[in-house]
Amino acid sequence: MTTDRVKLPELRTLTWRDLDPAARPAFDPAAVADLVRVLPPAAEVPPAGTDWRLIDFWYDRMTEALVEHLGDWVVGWWYTVTIEHYQDRGVIPVWRAERPPVTTPDETLTRIADAVVAWHELLVELATDAGGRFAEAAPTAVDGTGEPPAWRAVQGSGRITIYTTPEDRRLPRPRLLSWADTDSPDRSFDPDTVRAVVDDLLAAFGLPSHGADWRLKDLWLANVSAGLVDRYGRWAVGWRWSVGEGDLDGGPVGSWCCFSHSVTTPEATATTISAALVEWRDWLDDLAERFDRFLPLPADDLDGWERAVAHLVTAVGDRTLYESGWYGCCMTVLGWFLEAAGIESIRRREELLEHAVAGRFDSWVEPPKAVVESVAEDLARRVAVDPA
Repeated sequence: MTTDRVKLPELRTLTWRDLDPAARPAFDPAAVADLVRVLPPAAEVPPAGTDWRLIDFWYDRMTEALVEHLGDWVVGWWYTVTIEHYQDRGVIPVWRAERPPVTTPDETLTRIADAVVAWHELLVELATDAGGRFAEAAPTAVDGTGEPPAWRAVQGSGRITIYTTPEDRRLPRPRLLSWADTDSPDRSFDPDTVRAVVDDLLAAFGLPSHGADWRLKDLWLANVSAGLVDRYGRWAVGWRWSVGEGDLDGGPVGSWCCFSHSVTTPEATATTISAALVEWRDWLDDLAERFDRFLPLPADDLDGWERAVAHLVTAVGDRTLYESGWYGCCMTVLGWFLEAAGIESIRRREELLEHAVAGRFDSWVEPPKAVVESVAEDLARRVAVDPA
């Protein structure tokens, strides 16, 4: 794949004049299947099981080719719309954006062709509301717009768009690690090995250009993380949990920020990633030492719990500089401490933290000492009442 960036018109910025099927009387739905198969990206259908980011990017390339041949209107080929009662929002227009699964090349291209035709047919329906599904919900027309009532209805008040984006299930977010995940007794960590491991990963995956599509950059970061996890254990995924508004927001790692700021030359980037991983490991080891100062800790030792919680909140704040989202790291560390203290139930740990901590801290704000003490007292009291 030589293309690393695609520019598409945005459906939400198109007017009815851009979409009106009356403006393309020569469009032949029966010819779409053949057209799809001769577009250049059709020769590069990703194999089934390819990472979702590469599939998504390939779909953008196909869409770009469709737009070039058919016009801007076709950019919406993977959208559908209904007027429905949605959750607690009442009756609103609900747009859904979902690309078909990639299986065999023939099946995949057929699904695209079918979706293009279905999108054209939806626009024809919006032009006439022949089925009576939309026009009744249309707001009052603005003189001179020329927009059909059904189109006004699906663009109306409360409109939402639901996107389907798979998650990378290979890798957990660092805040979702357990305390047990942070210790890998079967995989010793030697900081002196890190640079060679990172060099090998960068040689294997290369560096995307700064102008590359975000999905290609995100996949590169995921591949580097997966390589570090394979070598050192699940804990290594936290190397990107940067301080402030970086890749993952609100973390304790100062060596790494994000792709745009931290990726430069291969040599310098390898140095930065290596430093970030070592810094993350040092933070975990520092936490382990802090935990050991207080544990074991009986559930009814209120003073001990209060001291431990206040100490850890302050330690996290100092490390994260109380920057954007620092309280997420704080919740994670307190959850790890509860786990290390013997509270095994994930749900119970979440309940304890939700009641004692949630909403008490803010981004970019160091909490007053009284607030930290209050959080520590609340958590200690709840642990004492029901530690199970």
